[in-house]
Amino acid sequence: MIWYVSSKAGSDASDGRTPQTAFKTLQHAVDVAKAGDTIAIAPGAYDQDLPLRVSAARAANVVVAVAGSE
Repeated sequence: MIWYVSSKAGSDASDGRTPQTAFKTLQHAVDVAKAGDTIAIAPGAYDQDLPLRVSAARAANVVVAVAGSE
């Protein structure tokens, strides 16, 4: 499963399954992702400790990648 995150256009009330329905926060994506999943992060400003969240995801065997550019 690929989970999408966009600080600009996302909402944690969305399902996170497409770029158009992306989550707003990386933490929400980390909370729903399972081992073997991928989190695709859109470029943007994130008000959270991004390196800590990425490390937590990777420790849970979740791939984290930057999705394109805007």
